[in-house]
Formats: sequence, structure tokens, C-alpha cells
Amino acid sequence: MPALQPVPAWLVVLVTTAAQMVVAMANVVLPTIAPKVAESLGVDPVMVGYHVGLTFGAATVASVYAGVIVPRWGAGLMTQMSMVFTTLGLGFFALPHVFFTLLGSIAVGAGMGFASPAAALLLVRHTPPGRRNLVFSIKQTGVPLGGVIVSLTAPVLAISFGWRWALALIALIAIATLLAAERGRPSWDRDRQAESAARSEPFGGVPLVWRMPGLRWISLAAVLFSAIQRVLLTFTVVYLVAEGGYGLIEAGIMLSVAQAGGAVSRVPWGWLADRLRSGLAVLTIICVVMIASSIGLAGLTPDWPTPLVYLLFLVLGASCNGWNGIIHAECARLSPPGLISLVAGGTSFFIYGGVLLGPPVFTVVYGVTGSYSATFGLMVGAGVISLGMLLFARRNG
Repeated sequence: MPALQPVPAWLVVLVTTAAQMVVAMANVVLPTIAPKVAESLGVDPVMVGYHVGLTFGAATVASVYAGVIVPRWGAGLMTQMSMVFTTLGLGFFALPHVFFTLLGSIAVGAGMGFASPAAALLLVRHTPPGRRNLVFSIKQTGVPLGGVIVSLTAPVLAISFGWRWALALIALIAIATLLAAERGRPSWDRDRQAESAARSEPFGGVPLVWRMPGLRWISLAAVLFSAIQRVLLTFTVVYLVAEGGYGLIEAGIMLSVAQAGGAVSRVPWGWLADRLRSGLAVLTIICVVMIASSIGLAGLTPDWPTPLVYLLFLVLGASCNGWNGIIHAECARLSPPGLISLVAGGTSFFIYGGVLLGPPVFTVVYGVTGSYSATFGLMVGAGVISLGMLLFARRNG
């Protein structure tokens, strides 16, 4: 067999970042244009919370088995399969019935579940250990970057040309990412393990993560972090339109500010974690900022000056959207040798589980309170509980 040319590390980071961006765009696009989609389908916009829950429910299940499949089939191939499922889901979203939206949610969720374990294995194998928090944070910038793109373009496309054009834009980026991954796939997948140690785990990495106290407490904190993050991303536009007095496009811009806050903060957060040699210390700082900014969000009124609202969403983004890379890097650091993708899948199970719970719980509580601002108080309580979990993680790390 001829020797394969080595693939540069920058391509690994580029492809994994792009894949994260695509799955993030796919899961946030419907919430961003929820009023238009709901009008087209004849449903209440708040029902988008169930779409998000179903998407991440599928991602939760997929992530359990992705940790087993990735070492056997190859991280490069599974990254490509993530793009295939995401594109399929976007196609279902475009069809004019709620039933197809449900199918699309499942397909997009499966694509999400494959992406993180594949990326974790690629990054650990092809980037230096001393920069792990940084490269994982760079990869995770794809999530808020995708959110910024969707927040700025989807409302404009929805109003000017029709909301389905927003789906077409994401599908094109997914196909481009799939083709870019093909350059590195032969090299990345040459050491796939048909008989990997992960194969014997019927429930993926979930039991392994639960057995290790450090991983367990980090993952439980990640459940609440991800619930907070998804509530912010899912209900911000509807909240600002319904109670803040903003139009759809301006509300989308506000959401893009939160996404931008997450995008610009993830690399500095990762750099600080490497500098301090403590991801948990940085996660604790992020959590405190998250609690404070969530209090501000719950107290937001139409009387607030617009610059102050922009500042609030910037800080919300830096905290509620800025933690992901460090969580994944910490879990990779604590992984037993040879089981990185298995642990990544198990960690993703908890992260996606938080998103599975967050928006539906928000929707139910809103049905009781009838107020978006009051319901955003859930973010404050979840932040306080997650802070306690991080303290337990530091004791057991």
C-alpha cells in the first residue's frame, strides 16, 4: 500500500470547526426564524421548543453510539456522515408539513451526535497536547460563528425571499465541508480500529463517564450549561419580539451579538485555561458571569437603552456560549488512554441531554407564567446549581 501524505494540522482544525458550524447552523435556524416558519406551518412560535428538544434528543442517542462507531469506521468518514445527515434534515425542514419537521429534527440531531466524538479523536491525534484547550476552543467557535451567520442572514432571507432559502445556504456549506474532509479522510482513517476497546460498551461512554467522579461532575454541570445555552438561543428572538418591542430583523441582530460574544470569547477562554493549566478554574469564572448576565436578561424591559441591551447580549454570549471548548478539552484530559472518542460520546450524551430538557421545560414553565422574562429566571437557578457541581468537580479532578 503506498504511503499516505501527511495532512496538515490546520486542515483538521478547519474541517472540525466547519462541521461544528454546520450542525450549529442547522439546529438554530428554525428558532431564529420561528415566527415565519410558524406562520407557514400554522403553529404557535413557542412550539419551536419541542423541535429543539427532539433534535437534541436524537443527538443524545446518536452520541452514545458515535463513541463506539468512530474508532471503528474512522473519524474522517463519520465527520462526512455528520454532514450527510444534516443536509438530509435540512431537506425535510423545507417540506410543508410539521411531520417532516419532526423527521428533519431527528436527522439533524443524528448529524450533531456524530460530529463531536469524531472531532475529539481527530484533534487529540493531530494537535499538540499543550494547546488542547486552545484547539478545542477554536473548533467550538464554529458553534457561535454559525449562529452569527444564521442570525444575520436567516431573518433577511426569510423576509426578502422566503425562509427556505436560509436552509439552502446551510446545505451548501455542509456539502463544501464534506468535500473538504475528503482530502484528509484517507490519512485520518488509516488507523481505524475494527476491534477497538470501545466495541464492548453497549451504552457507549456514558457508564465510563459516570464511574469517574471528575468526569461525572463536569458532565452534570455541562447538562445545565447546555440547557442555559439552548434556552438563550431558542427563545431570545421570540422574547424580544413579544415583550421587548423589537422587530424580527433587529431581534435577530441581538441574537447575533450573543453568538458573536461566544465566538470571540472561546479562544481567549481556551488560552486562559492553558495558561492557568486549569480548565475548571476558567469554567468557574464563566459560570459566575453566566449567573450575573442571566439576572440581567430576566430583568430586561423595553425601557433599556439599546447599547446596554447589546452589551448584555455580548456578555451573555461570552458566558452562556463560551464554555464548550473547555468542557470538551477537560473531558479529553481525563479520558483513559485509547478511549477518547468513547468519553467524548459519553460527555456529548450529557451535553445534548441538557438541551433535550432545557427548551421543553422552558416551554412548559412559560405556559404557567405567561411571561418570557419570568421564565428566563430558570437560567439563573440552573447557573447556581452548576456552580456547585463545578466545585465538586475540582475536588475530584
